[in-house]
Amino acid sequence: MTANDMVLQVKSASMLAHWFVLDTLLLANRANRDGMHANALALTRQCIEAIGVIELGVCGHADAEAELLKWDADELTPGKLRAWLQANLWSHYGSGLWDEPWSTFMREFASAIQPYAHYGRGIAQWQLRLNRLNDANEPATDSRAIVEMSPRAYDAQKATRITLFHALLSYVLGRIWLAANPNDAEFAKLMARLGEALGKSRYLDGHQTNWGRQFWAMVWERGGGTILE
Repeated sequence: MTANDMVLQVKSASMLAHWFVLDTLLLANRANRDGMHANALALTRQCIEAIGVIELGVCGHADAEAELLKWDADELTPGKLRAWLQANLWSHYGSGLWDEPWSTFMREFASAIQPYAHYGRGIAQWQLRLNRLNDANEPATDSRAIVEMSPRAYDAQKATRITLFHALLSYVLGRIWLAANPNDAEFAKLMARLGEALGKSRYLDGHQTNWGRQFWAMVWERGGGTILE
């Protein structure tokens, strides 16, 4: 059962969630380009639960309508929605960006941005601009950054990583659509190419660690790789 076949009460829920994600990403992109990286992340964080509602609307599962009715009645928490998706859908999605199960990929996807649901130390660090880092590999030197604090302090690295997360979000939406429309061979090739490109990003190392940590605010670049704060 897809959204078009559902009762009027929830028939438009996934469409509204899709519009919400599109408009939120538009605002987040503008904020990111203007140096408001913390605000961009706070906006992007709001998309996580909306994606689950979109998924319920397009997945075609027989019980999806019942879950949307629970959501409409405020009886389906984000945690319960995630548990339902994992139990009923995600095992059929295949792997994530590398060889990990889709459920593992989605765990990292959500955990990468979950700390930015509320204003705290983590998101405040996205307001800072890192100007320079001394090379700690040099003898008798420490890792020292020159950090700029100013309104809308644009940091190219931070902006790039937020754009990367937006690309990951688009990839998730694409995979959700593909799972519901597996015969779309052309779209499947497109998603495979996108996934391969994202998986090679130097800001992601999911084949080695839990890549959600790569979205901490302070990530040092050295020798072509990254070092967490």
